[in-house]
Amino acid sequence: MSSRKLKPLTFTQHMTVVGSRMILGALTGVIRMTQGATPEGWRTLRYGLHRDETLDHMEPPEGVEHLAPIVFFHGGGWMMGDTGTYSHDLLFLAEAGYPIFNVEYPKAPEHHHPGILRSIFQALIFIKGNFGADKVHLMGDSAGGNLAVMAALLADHPNYLAAVDSRVKRSKLPKILSVTSIYGVLDRQTCLNGTFPAGDTMLESYAGPGALLEAVDDDHRITPMDLAFKKHPPCLLICGDADPLLASQAIYSARLKREGHEVTTAVYPGGLHGFFTFPESGPKAACRKDILAFLDGVTAKN
Repeated sequence: MSSRKLKPLTFTQHMTVVGSRMILGALTGVIRMTQGATPEGWRTLRYGLHRDETLDHMEPPEGVEHLAPIVFFHGGGWMMGDTGTYSHDLLFLAEAGYPIFNVEYPKAPEHHHPGILRSIFQALIFIKGNFGADKVHLMGDSAGGNLAVMAALLADHPNYLAAVDSRVKRSKLPKILSVTSIYGVLDRQTCLNGTFPAGDTMLESYAGPGALLEAVDDDHRITPMDLAFKKHPPCLLICGDADPLLASQAIYSARLKREGHEVTTAVYPGGLHGFFTFPESGPKAACRKDILAFLDGVTAKN
């Protein structure tokens, strides 16, 4: 997985990226207006040199037992989104005792694969080194769900880790206790078959034209289904039944079960892509309950 220079996007693809960023920006603006001011207690820290290599940190309330932290990666097709959209929606985790690290990262296509994963590993090294977090849970939604699962797999497979960033030593990373993917991008074909809007542009923006091929080389293994792996942390896969990425979850869940890995799935009736940050709703409440039950179960075993 080299730091290769990608072929520039076509004009149409570039305009798709720009338009998508404008639409998501408008949607997140509405969400933030609905949610109100950022809750007190969040603090922003810098984990790297790039201006987007920052993370937001929240500790559990006083008197609540502190459990292993959760490192969260936001969605946005690897091209957009930001941590601020999630400042309210991650509070339930801190209130349950899980310290939160909400990670920002440089975006594609300006910063393509494997650059985002490199930033994520720097964030994990920072969290372990500065907070003594020897064990963490990884979590993310959409593209962030992809990043969470990919980081967990790479961390446990030295050959893949070295290919992404030879500077990262496994001993510097925390142990990954579990991984939660909320409507994550877990395979490429679901994005290429036309069911997910602009899925092909999203993949190409992230990793170049090679990511659109049926069989990919080492530089374009950007989803968990592209990897061969022997180990996988306990995994929770979450999606709504009205989400085009439900097919991606089903494909990955079937593989994990077939290969004997521990996986829990949750599918919510009427759940659309992005419901995790929508205003309060039935799917959102059920999702939070299922996440806490899964995390508590992993905690009890560790």
